[in-house]
Amino acid sequence: MDEAIENAVEELKRIDHSIFVSLKYTRTVDILENILIRMVDCYEYLFVALLKYAKEHKMISEIPSTPKEKVTLIKEVFKEQEIHDNIDLYLLLKAMLKANFTRENEYRRHVAMRAIIAGREEIININIISRYYELLISFFHLVDNLRRGTYVIGTGPLVEEHHESDEENPNNPYWAEIRKMKEEAEAEIARDKEMRERIRLEKQQKELQRQADLKRTIEKNQEKKLKRITKRKPKIKPKRVITKEKEKYLLLKKKSKSKKKIKK
Repeated sequence: MDEAIENAVEELKRIDHSIFVSLKYTRTVDILENILIRMVDCYEYLFVALLKYAKEHKMISEIPSTPKEKVTLIKEVFKEQEIHDNIDLYLLLKAMLKANFTRENEYRRHVAMRAIIAGREEIININIISRYYELLISFFHLVDNLRRGTYVIGTGPLVEEHHESDEENPNNPYWAEIRKMKEEAEAEIARDKEMRERIRLEKQQKELQRQADLKRTIEKNQEKKLKRITKRKPKIKPKRVITKEKEKYLLLKKKSKSKKKIKK
């Protein structure tokens, strides 16, 4: 029992780091999936610890080998409501990992994974996984106190009636707080989708406007170019033609002027 508790403690440390460090800065469904895997492993260590306690106290003769048989036997032996609720949560997390889940809002505050479990849509986001972690911590303290002898079986709230466990179709707990958190997650995802669609439409509108402005600029440039081509060129004045006689006269005139300048 001590070894199972120690293994559970190690898994809790990893889960704590994943939720409050890795998930806080990465915000991907892969991190959420990794947390679920570690939570399932932690639950299985705690179930082994419970069964070892039951065997030591002659409540059972042997410990089953498969997870499904283990949780079924635990529900038969222990009637604490908290134990039953955590078994249901374990089955939910395990079914979530097996399901074909979808990814929502990765790299955002409202990152979430959602899947259909037993005909019902389940959502896991940062707030919900944090609350599930708190329930797991509470269950760990129950098992640890049972080992230390500070908790007595039957002193906590008991289940009213027994329900068969089904790994593929779990009877999941529906605490009011979790249900409210799931509703809030749905609203957050819807708001995020609406915001992304609005941003997409705004970008599309700006791109269309940019293309229209570019088209108008090109048309104006082409029009100016066309006007420059069709504009009438100015008339070229013909060269002045001087006859030979006039050329001789001008030459003589020039010589006479130069002679006068010399005399002066």
